[in-house]
Amino acid sequence: MFFLSGLYYGVRSSFGYERIVGNSEFTLKFYKNIMENNEFIKSLIFTSKISLISGVLSIFISLILIYFFYLNMRYGYFKSKLFEKLFEIPLIVPYLVGAYGVLIFFMESGILSGILIKLGIIETYKNFPIITNDKRGIGIIITYIWKTVPFILIVTLPILKRINSRWDSLGKIFKMSDFKFFIKVIFPLLTPTLMLNFFIIISYFFSSFETPYILGVTYPQSLAVYIYNLYSRSQLEERGTVMAINIVVSLISLTSGVLIYGLFKYLKKTDEKGWM
Repeated sequence: MFFLSGLYYGVRSSFGYERIVGNSEFTLKFYKNIMENNEFIKSLIFTSKISLISGVLSIFISLILIYFFYLNMRYGYFKSKLFEKLFEIPLIVPYLVGAYGVLIFFMESGILSGILIKLGIIETYKNFPIITNDKRGIGIIITYIWKTVPFILIVTLPILKRINSRWDSLGKIFKMSDFKFFIKVIFPLLTPTLMLNFFIIISYFFSSFETPYILGVTYPQSLAVYIYNLYSRSQLEERGTVMAINIVVSLISLTSGVLIYGLFKYLKKTDEKGWM
């Protein structure tokens, strides 16, 4: 009820029906304003760029770790359950705490720069590169990756174990190397799950607030931070613009959700055929 009433209020306000300020007429000026707003466009581009880079790097790093787990399952270098538990630790850390952890560790006067100074690698804090609160969003990307990779591993490792037990004989018959077996057999079977996870994390990154708020800069801002700042400092007459931005972001998220659902249904059928 609260969600629908809030959505109804947001849609009404974005189209000019605002009783608080005494205006009640249909208009598209708020949507026109945001499309002509250079700051909004740059926030949209910045958020999309950070989300895509974080998503691609998370998938790539996850694949490397999956290959490591695959080798460990074959040759038993380490106890798999112990390593799986270690990789689950970041999942219990909230994004807010994780962002503060990255800030304290990677800031110019943080833990890492202090260690490098003591080792004599750098002379002062000013020689340490700017990683957090930078215009490129490096600190945001680092936080997204170390929080997302464990999630992808938890989802894919049970599938990896199932593949290894059922398809291992195929690799032996064709005398495949470990890497070739991983590329030719395991990777195609993991692709549907990896693609689904990619869209899920991209949708989350797109609307995330706490991490960009702590590790971002004043310009450019992520969409969530931009909306928050605009709403907190705007006049009542400008609330229609804020609501229009919220509706646009909601439509993007809704479209992503529909695509994820459709992809999930399709990949589920493909996955079932692959196991037959």
